Amino acid sequence: MRDDTSPQIGSYDVDAGALVGEGEPLADMLARLGVGTSEPGDVVPDGWRVLGPPPVEEAPLLIGAPVSGDHRSWSVGQVYAARDGAPARVSFYPHALPVRPSVAERRGGLVLRWSAVTRELADVDRLSIDIVNEGSTRWLPTGDTFNTFASIVPVGGGLRDLYFGWTGDGGTVPLDPGDYARVTARIESGRWRDLKPGLHDIVAHTADLRLTSEPLRVDLTSGVIAAHRPRTHPLGAPPRPGMTAAEHLRMLRTLRSAREAIAEVVDAVADAPDDRAAVSRIAALLDCDTDSARAVYSAQLRRFRSGGANGLDSEIEDLERTLSEE
Repeated sequence: MRDDTSPQIGSYDVDAGALVGEGEPLADMLARLGVGTSEPGDVVPDGWRVLGPPPVEEAPLLIGAPVSGDHRSWSVGQVYAARDGAPARVSFYPHALPVRPSVAERRGGLVLRWSAVTRELADVDRLSIDIVNEGSTRWLPTGDTFNTFASIVPVGGGLRDLYFGWTGDGGTVPLDPGDYARVTARIESGRWRDLKPGLHDIVAHTADLRLTSEPLRVDLTSGVIAAHRPRTHPLGAPPRPGMTAAEHLRMLRTLRSAREAIAEVVDAVADAPDDRAAVSRIAALLDCDTDSARAVYSAQLRRFRSGGANGLDSEIEDLERTLSEE
């Protein structure tokens, strides 16, 4: 599900009604969902329930159980349906996740606004966006980031024409009414490969707080596009043996998230006492399952450089296209 007014566990929207009640034993729930075997580890055995419908088709089903008497901390798992001959399975987060206020509550009076210089120059090499507090009270960070993505779409194009860029370093600061934080934007080099000359709209989005800007109109010439197109070939890496297409796609998307937060990933694992702790920290940072976190931890650095980034995005697009045609 996706509802800005719903409470969250970690970064997931959940049904408020699912956070109350006794739930059921984990073994009973997994049997009902068709999961034959599991490795629950240290998760609680009772109190489990479905926390809400999947946000998109083919996404895993989020389940959870409270680990504290006040229901403010939860064990969470994701149930993946049987697919491509692989049986249904469950993957548990390595640690409890907190209940958080809704996205609408946390963002308060914040809005995204293109800076005056960006609106006047409309220069794709000098993009900046302001996160402005238009509310009447001070805004304070509560664990969200200012990671902001920019999409560029041909005027009159559709969702399949969407291209993504990334802005800022993710840092957040308190903002009094009228204050703003400015982040600078870039369009990933791999996105230029498929762009064509003409008018385009650029729209910025913040992932955590779900802010969306007004479109910024730019005119892309063939010279501008040619100057930005990558000149290197990507280095790919095959999936592990036995991995289903859906699992591979989930892993690739997590690698992309890690690339966009590479500094935070490095900081998270720098002082981890062992590999297990490092994987656990990555899972918490990226809000992903343990398998995907382990893929990030084991990835070679070349996957995150410019050429590797282009290959990563192409792999995701190709796999999404393949799955959509099944």
